Amino acid sequence: MKALHFGAGNIGRGFIGKNLFLSGFDVIFSDINKNIINAINYYKEYNVQLVNHNQENNTQHDIINVRNIRAIHAFDSKIDQIISVVNLITTSVGPNAINKIASIIMRGIILRAEKKSIIPLNVIACENRIQSSSYLKACVLNQLPMKYRIYCDKYIGFIDCTVDTIIPISQKQNDSNLFLLAEKFQEWIVDANQFKGKIPKIVNMQLSDNLIPFVIRKLFTLNTGHAIAAYLGLTKKYETIQESIEDKIIQNIVKLGMQESGSVLVKHYHFNQNDHTNYIKTIFYRFKNPLLSDNLNRIARNPLQKLHPKERLIRPLLGAIKYNLPYLNLIKGIAAAFRYRSRHDEESKKIALLIKKTGIKQTLLKICQFKQRHTQEINLIIQEYNNIF
Repeated sequence: MKALHFGAGNIGRGFIGKNLFLSGFDVIFSDINKNIINAINYYKEYNVQLVNHNQENNTQHDIINVRNIRAIHAFDSKIDQIISVVNLITTSVGPNAINKIASIIMRGIILRAEKKSIIPLNVIACENRIQSSSYLKACVLNQLPMKYRIYCDKYIGFIDCTVDTIIPISQKQNDSNLFLLAEKFQEWIVDANQFKGKIPKIVNMQLSDNLIPFVIRKLFTLNTGHAIAAYLGLTKKYETIQESIEDKIIQNIVKLGMQESGSVLVKHYHFNQNDHTNYIKTIFYRFKNPLLSDNLNRIARNPLQKLHPKERLIRPLLGAIKYNLPYLNLIKGIAAAFRYRSRHDEESKKIALLIKKTGIKQTLLKICQFKQRHTQEINLIIQEYNNIF
């Protein structure tokens, strides 16, 4: 069994690539970072150390050696041939880059069709975007000539999923610079109904007949809490998620914010309240893990995406409004997000320019797509925004 993974970064190597290797796949990575590609092809292996919160309980037995791997540049023409023979494609390129790899996958599908291959190919986009694989499929079909559509529908599966694990940029260096620390908590849930052919058995991959509630649970809990902690922490010049969470004021806002988004989940999807409360506690415990120190600017990047009405901050707020539930701590996180500034982040620059040109109210209306009936919430966000210095 062969697998091609797009995106040889932290999640790609430390979670997906590792699990595919443990499942018996020959793993080929694809990336645009020449340094990573060269390192993979030179060493042909890397180590992932799994850690939990208690450093004393982490041993050498928790180090996994991922080996017999290789890499190819995403724009290398040979990648078409690879796609034409692999059994599985996975991605972790970031939600904004999904459309960029669609044309590459499309060419490989055409080659499979011309070879008259009847071996199914399943594609799993593991991105921080709801129904990423369905979006990738739409991007592929938008470019795929009509004469290949029937083949694609019959033999190519696009499987939506949710991935939940934390793998920060490693501070520990070794000879290959491919080493990663990864938490032992790992959740990879896929839609069992979207596969073509036999469903592969993959380590740490769970099947679900009802995926969406799990996708939203992760979005409203891990992603919402992460975002609030990052944006509030950056207003206080903190650098890591641990520094932010250790601040008692921020810690309380993050906890209450996740409880507010959690109330929406319980109301809408009928989650068990006690189970979800325990899930929030688990997430919060993971944020505090000193072994998985994560940079706030990395978490906060791409604020336009994170402030979209279907994303981690605005969507739970709109749900709280709909069900007449508390939302004041979500408001504080949203206000802090509009204060985020980074010279390395183009989206934060766009937000700052829009505020300068049109004011904070018009910026809120444009980016978050609030309606006039949301006047109270808009005014509360503006009030919190003005209180941040």
